[in-house]
Amino acid sequence: MTLSGDRGERELRRLRALYRALGDETRLRVIGILAESGPMPVGQLSARVLLSQPLISWHLRILRLAGLIETRKQGRETLCQLRPAAFEELRELEARLISGTSGMGVTAPASAEVPDVG
Repeated sequence: MTLSGDRGERELRRLRALYRALGDETRLRVIGILAESGPMPVGQLSARVLLSQPLISWHLRILRLAGLIETRKQGRETLCQLRPAAFEELRELEARLISGTSGMGVTAPASAEVPDVG
């Protein structure tokens, strides 16, 4: 496979991870809330989306693994916030995909596996 094809495969896997993380209404709702309100404690976010703490934590883990949010401890709370750079990366990957400059059209070997984020 060419260097362009390798890059195309990496970009394809990255797009898939981002789309899978964003392919759930609850996670989209979380993204919307964080975009409107800014960083927010997990407990408050849980109350806003009407989910239990374990369930919201599961969704947040998927978003964090995809690089769409970051979390940090602040005292006894965990704050969540968006990673704007991840959304810029998504726009760039999509632009290369639809412009035909991504190299994603190169066929991968049959044994290539794509990691799953959720």
